[in-house]
Amino acid sequence: MSTTRRTRVRGTGFRKMGKFRPVLRYRAKKFIKPMPIPEKVIPIKNLELPEGFSMKVEKNNFTISHSSGSLSREYPSSSLELNLNGNNLEIKGKSHNKRVKALVGTFMAHIKNMIKGIEKPFVYKLSIKSVHFPMTANYSGSKFELKNFLGGKFNRSTEIPSNVELKLNGSDIELISSDIESVGMTATRLEQLTRVNKRDRRVFQDGIFITHKGDKKL
Repeated sequence: MSTTRRTRVRGTGFRKMGKFRPVLRYRAKKFIKPMPIPEKVIPIKNLELPEGFSMKVEKNNFTISHSSGSLSREYPSSSLELNLNGNNLEIKGKSHNKRVKALVGTFMAHIKNMIKGIEKPFVYKLSIKSVHFPMTANYSGSKFELKNFLGGKFNRSTEIPSNVELKLNGSDIELISSDIESVGMTATRLEQLTRVNKRDRRVFQDGIFITHKGDKKL
Protein backbone atom coordinates (compact mmCIF):
# COMPACT_ATOMS: atom_id res chain seq x y z
CA MET A 1 0.00 0.00 0.00
CA SER A 2 1.50 3.31 -1.06
CA THR A 3 1.79 6.11 1.42
CA THR A 4 1.28 9.72 0.42
CA ARG A 5 3.83 12.39 1.17
CA ARG A 6 1.42 14.12 3.55
CA THR A 7 1.04 10.93 5.58
CA ARG A 8 4.79 10.38 5.66
CA VAL A 9 5.46 13.89 6.88
CA ARG A 10 2.90 13.61 9.64
CA GLY A 11 3.74 10.02 10.51
CA THR A 12 6.06 9.16 13.39
CA GLY A 13 8.38 6.88 11.39
CA PHE A 14 9.38 9.41 8.72
CA ARG A 15 9.86 12.64 10.67
CA LYS A 16 13.63 12.20 11.04
CA MET A 17 14.18 11.63 7.34
CA GLY A 18 15.29 14.77 5.59
CA LYS A 19 13.55 13.88 2.35
CA PHE A 20 10.11 14.15 3.88
CA ARG A 21 10.84 16.77 6.50
CA PRO A 22 8.38 19.68 6.04
CA VAL A 23 9.92 22.96 4.97
CA LEU A 24 8.92 25.95 7.09
CA ARG A 25 8.64 29.25 5.33
CA TYR A 26 8.51 32.44 7.28
CA ARG A 27 6.70 35.46 5.98
CA ALA A 28 7.88 38.93 6.77
CA LYS A 29 5.43 40.53 9.13
CA LYS A 30 3.99 43.63 7.53
CA PHE A 31 2.84 46.48 9.69
CA ILE A 32 -0.93 46.74 9.43
CA LYS A 33 -2.45 49.98 10.62
CA PRO A 34 -5.36 49.21 12.96
CA MET A 35 -8.78 50.51 12.02
CA PRO A 36 -9.80 53.62 13.94
CA ILE A 37 -12.40 53.02 16.61
CA PRO A 38 -15.52 55.08 15.82
CA GLU A 39 -16.53 57.66 18.35
CA LYS A 40 -19.53 56.85 20.50
CA VAL A 41 -21.90 59.70 19.70
CA ILE A 42 -25.16 60.24 21.55
CA PRO A 43 -27.99 60.59 18.94
CA ILE A 44 -29.71 63.99 19.02
CA LYS A 45 -32.37 65.47 16.72
CA ASN A 46 -33.87 68.96 16.85
CA LEU A 47 -37.23 70.24 15.64
CA GLU A 48 -38.78 73.69 15.68
CA LEU A 49 -42.52 73.63 16.38
CA PRO A 50 -44.66 75.69 13.97
CA GLU A 51 -46.46 78.79 15.13
CA GLY A 52 -49.55 78.16 17.22
CA PHE A 53 -48.35 74.77 18.46
CA SER A 54 -47.43 74.00 22.04
CA MET A 55 -46.01 70.88 23.61
CA LYS A 56 -46.20 69.53 27.13
CA VAL A 57 -43.84 66.79 28.30
CA GLU A 58 -44.69 64.74 31.36
CA LYS A 59 -43.11 61.65 32.91
CA ASN A 60 -43.43 59.28 29.96
CA ASN A 61 -46.05 61.11 27.91
CA PHE A 62 -46.12 64.18 25.70
CA THR A 63 -49.01 66.20 24.27
CA ILE A 64 -49.00 68.45 21.20
CA SER A 65 -51.77 71.07 21.25
CA HIS A 66 -53.20 73.54 18.77
CA SER A 67 -56.37 75.56 18.49
CA SER A 68 -57.77 72.89 16.12
CA GLY A 69 -57.02 69.93 18.41
CA SER A 70 -54.43 67.99 20.39
CA LEU A 71 -52.75 64.59 20.33
CA SER A 72 -50.95 62.63 23.05
CA ARG A 73 -48.47 59.80 22.90
CA GLU A 74 -46.31 57.77 25.24
CA TYR A 75 -42.56 57.51 24.77
CA PRO A 76 -39.88 55.30 26.41
CA SER A 77 -38.44 57.66 29.02
CA SER A 78 -35.80 55.06 29.91
CA SER A 79 -34.23 55.43 26.44
CA LEU A 80 -35.19 58.95 25.30
CA GLU A 81 -35.13 62.42 26.76
CA LEU A 82 -37.35 65.22 25.43
CA ASN A 83 -36.13 68.75 26.14
CA LEU A 84 -38.31 71.73 25.23
CA ASN A 85 -36.85 75.23 25.05
CA GLY A 86 -39.52 77.59 23.81
CA ASN A 87 -40.56 76.24 20.40
CA ASN A 88 -37.35 74.23 19.97
CA LEU A 89 -37.66 70.53 20.72
CA GLU A 90 -34.64 68.32 21.30
CA ILE A 91 -34.92 64.52 21.23
CA LYS A 92 -31.86 63.01 22.87
CA GLY A 93 -30.96 59.38 23.36
CA LYS A 94 -29.64 58.18 26.70
CA SER A 95 -27.10 55.80 25.13
CA HIS A 96 -25.19 55.41 21.89
CA ASN A 97 -26.36 51.99 20.68
CA LYS A 98 -28.19 51.55 17.39
CA ARG A 99 -31.55 50.74 19.00
CA VAL A 100 -31.69 54.10 20.76
CA LYS A 101 -30.55 55.84 17.58
CA ALA A 102 -33.46 54.24 15.71
CA LEU A 103 -35.89 55.31 18.46
CA VAL A 104 -34.77 58.94 18.14
CA GLY A 105 -35.54 58.93 14.41
CA THR A 106 -38.82 57.07 14.93
CA PHE A 107 -40.22 59.53 17.46
CA MET A 108 -39.09 62.46 15.36
CA ALA A 109 -41.25 61.03 12.53
CA HIS A 110 -44.14 60.45 14.97
CA ILE A 111 -44.08 64.08 16.13
CA LYS A 112 -43.99 65.38 12.54
CA ASN A 113 -47.01 63.20 11.65
CA MET A 114 -48.87 64.46 14.72
CA ILE A 115 -48.27 68.07 13.67
CA LYS A 116 -49.41 67.33 10.11
CA GLY A 117 -52.53 65.55 11.34
CA ILE A 118 -53.54 68.41 13.63
CA GLU A 119 -53.06 70.96 10.83
CA LYS A 120 -54.88 68.85 8.22
CA PRO A 121 -56.55 65.53 9.13
CA PHE A 122 -55.54 62.39 7.24
CA VAL A 123 -58.17 61.02 4.85
CA TYR A 124 -58.38 57.42 3.64
CA LYS A 125 -60.92 56.40 1.00
CA LEU A 126 -62.24 52.89 0.46
CA SER A 127 -64.64 51.37 -2.03
CA ILE A 128 -67.07 48.45 -1.72
CA LYS A 129 -67.04 46.27 -4.84
CA SER A 130 -69.75 43.68 -5.53
CA VAL A 131 -69.43 41.29 -8.47
CA HIS A 132 -71.28 38.11 -7.47
CA PHE A 133 -73.59 39.17 -4.63
CA PRO A 134 -74.75 42.68 -3.68
CA MET A 135 -73.43 43.67 -0.24
CA THR A 136 -75.06 45.97 2.29
CA ALA A 137 -73.00 48.12 4.66
CA ASN A 138 -74.36 49.74 7.82
CA TYR A 139 -72.68 52.06 10.29
CA SER A 140 -74.30 52.95 13.60
CA GLY A 141 -72.63 54.19 16.76
CA SER A 142 -69.12 52.78 16.58
CA LYS A 143 -69.96 49.53 14.77
CA PHE A 144 -69.49 48.93 11.05
CA GLU A 145 -71.39 45.92 9.71
CA LEU A 146 -71.26 44.22 6.31
CA LYS A 147 -74.01 41.86 5.14
CA ASN A 148 -74.26 39.24 2.38
CA PHE A 149 -70.55 39.02 1.55
CA LEU A 150 -70.30 36.28 -1.13
CA GLY A 151 -73.81 35.20 -0.12
CA GLY A 152 -72.76 34.35 3.43
CA LYS A 153 -75.36 34.08 6.20
CA PHE A 154 -73.21 35.67 8.90
CA ASN A 155 -72.60 39.40 9.11
CA ARG A 156 -69.07 40.74 9.36
CA SER A 157 -68.44 43.67 11.70
CA THR A 158 -65.67 45.70 13.30
CA GLU A 159 -65.41 48.52 15.83
CA ILE A 160 -64.42 52.01 14.70
CA PRO A 161 -62.22 53.97 17.16
CA SER A 162 -63.66 57.11 18.70
CA ASN A 163 -60.96 59.35 17.18
CA VAL A 164 -61.81 58.22 13.61
CA GLU A 165 -64.73 59.70 11.70
CA LEU A 166 -66.39 57.38 9.17
CA LYS A 167 -68.56 58.64 6.32
CA LEU A 168 -70.56 56.05 4.39
CA ASN A 169 -72.01 57.14 1.06
CA GLY A 170 -73.39 54.17 -0.86
CA SER A 171 -70.40 52.06 -1.83
CA ASP A 172 -67.84 54.72 -0.85
CA ILE A 173 -66.24 54.89 2.60
CA GLU A 174 -64.24 57.84 3.89
CA LEU A 175 -62.14 57.75 7.06
CA ILE A 176 -60.96 61.02 8.64
CA SER A 177 -58.66 61.39 11.63
CA SER A 178 -55.73 63.48 12.83
CA ASP A 179 -53.99 60.30 14.05
CA ILE A 180 -52.36 58.58 11.09
CA GLU A 181 -51.97 55.29 12.94
CA SER A 182 -55.63 55.09 13.94
CA VAL A 183 -56.94 55.89 10.46
CA GLY A 184 -54.49 53.46 8.84
CA MET A 185 -55.36 50.60 11.21
CA THR A 186 -59.09 51.23 10.74
CA ALA A 187 -58.75 51.12 6.96
CA THR A 188 -56.83 47.85 7.23
CA ARG A 189 -59.50 46.30 9.47
CA LEU A 190 -62.23 47.21 7.00
CA GLU A 191 -60.23 45.73 4.14
CA GLN A 192 -59.55 42.55 6.12
CA LEU A 193 -63.28 42.06 6.73
CA THR A 194 -63.60 40.77 3.18
CA ARG A 195 -60.46 38.65 3.04
CA VAL A 196 -60.92 35.71 0.67
CA ASN A 197 -59.41 32.30 1.48
CA LYS A 198 -59.04 29.29 -0.83
CA ARG A 199 -60.56 31.12 -3.79
CA ASP A 200 -59.07 32.67 -6.89
CA ARG A 201 -58.95 36.42 -6.21
CA ARG A 202 -59.01 37.12 -9.94
CA VAL A 203 -62.50 35.60 -10.10
CA PHE A 204 -63.89 36.48 -6.66
CA GLN A 205 -63.28 40.21 -6.70
CA ASP A 206 -65.91 41.15 -4.11
CA GLY A 207 -64.65 43.09 -1.13
CA ILE A 208 -63.62 46.41 0.40
CA PHE A 209 -60.49 47.98 -1.05
CA ILE A 210 -58.40 51.03 -0.12
CA THR A 211 -58.37 53.43 -3.08
CA HIS A 212 -56.80 56.61 -1.65
CA LYS A 213 -54.31 57.35 1.11
CA GLY A 214 -54.50 61.09 1.53
CA ASP A 215 -53.75 62.65 -1.85
CA LYS A 216 -52.16 59.44 -3.12
CA LYS A 217 -54.32 57.24 -5.35
CA LEU A 218 -53.59 53.52 -5.17
